[in-house]
Amino acid sequence: RLSGDCLLNDNLEAQMRAYFKEYTANNASTTGKLKDYSVMQYGYTETATTEPVGPKFLRITDIAQSYIDWSGVPYCPISKENHKKYVLSDGDVVVARTGATVGYAKMVGKNIPDSVFASFLVRIRPLDNEYKYYFGLAITAAEFLEFVQTNAGGSAQPQANPPLLGEYELSIPDKQNLSEFNAKIAAFLGAIEYNEAEISKLNEVKDTMVTMLSRR
Repeated sequence: RLSGDCLLNDNLEAQMRAYFKEYTANNASTTGKLKDYSVMQYGYTETATTEPVGPKFLRITDIAQSYIDWSGVPYCPISKENHKKYVLSDGDVVVARTGATVGYAKMVGKNIPDSVFASFLVRIRPLDNEYKYYFGLAITAAEFLEFVQTNAGGSAQPQANPPLLGEYELSIPDKQNLSEFNAKIAAFLGAIEYNEAEISKLNEVKDTMVTMLSRR
């Protein structure tokens, strides 16, 4: 069951990426730099804990996997003011800005738990919310990762700050067919997110059974 869900998600991801590329090829009206069409923000600085003292605290290690397993994401304490500033919402993209996984990115979905993002991540949101899925797919594509890892500098380890990320050039479509695009992408993401939730549940059951058997 677990491997079947993974294969299904791989297939859905491939179909979604193919549709994105086809849409871009047929609808791109201009080319611009990411910094001119988006807002970037560093994440929240706090210590993670396994105790449910606040929202989930998304970190680099959580996005550097094939999918975000929310059951394994820790928590953090946070004030109401900071929660409002750092809370994640549908279509947000977070990018690892340091370390071996610099440039790795994930777009979060609708059905995520209450979550904020950590300081070694950069959140990218388009200035126009109608472009959130389009930007999300562009930033989580292999071309973006290659750009970041090629250009990231740093004496000890690679670093990718907003000025560097903002130099990425991408095609910008007009809004004429964006509603249809968003509807199709939302359907893909909904199916993928459902499968990921099922995988997480299966992993939890497996871990519980292993723990129980080890105590016998």
